[in-house]
Amino acid sequence: MKLNAFLVSSIGLLSKRSQAFSPNHILKNGRPATRIYSDYLSRLSSPVNHYSTTTPIASTSQDVGGGFQHVPKLGLDQADAIANNAVGCCRRNGFSPVTVVVLDASGSLIVSKRMDGCPPVVFPDFALAKATTGVVMGYPSRTFRDKYTADEASAKFCQMTTMVDISNGRMAPFPGGIVLKLGDYIIGAVGVSGASGDEDEYCAIRGVVESGLGLTTLP
Repeated sequence: MKLNAFLVSSIGLLSKRSQAFSPNHILKNGRPATRIYSDYLSRLSSPVNHYSTTTPIASTSQDVGGGFQHVPKLGLDQADAIANNAVGCCRRNGFSPVTVVVLDASGSLIVSKRMDGCPPVVFPDFALAKATTGVVMGYPSRTFRDKYTADEASAKFCQMTTMVDISNGRMAPFPGGIVLKLGDYIIGAVGVSGASGDEDEYCAIRGVVESGLGLTTLP
């Protein structure tokens, strides 16, 4: 009961913060949102909701004999670049300090970075839960929330909160977790927490885009 009450409160708070964002959003330091951030916000409502780059990270699946397939894998160097660029995006836009987590396709931790000023308690756990949601569900943590709260069907909402409960809090139904894909393969996920949900998600996406790894992100 306490967990469900906490989730309802958290979802309501994040929803209000999310609604406050628009292309004309003014940051806390008085500067207007960057053009690319405004473009990101508009893409959230677009039928095609992804970003991609052109430099390949690795080859796609190849037959290595015996019926086995070589599947591309996210490595430390790539994960570190994504995390560093996400932190850079956060600083550049004047967002609150964040923690960035990058997981591989199995949900194993590759990189976790916490900016100075980001609370060491809870927020790193939020970031990990957001990334875990992407790996487990195959879609962003934002979509996990929207899928089960898009209408008034209480049964769907109860299903979502129960899934979080059964996972021992390792999944998060709020924005900030994105999925990493190379071709048809999910190769990992990124979770960011510390700013608002929209800002977290934006930093995660920019971390991937600015790394030039040839990955597609969801969203």
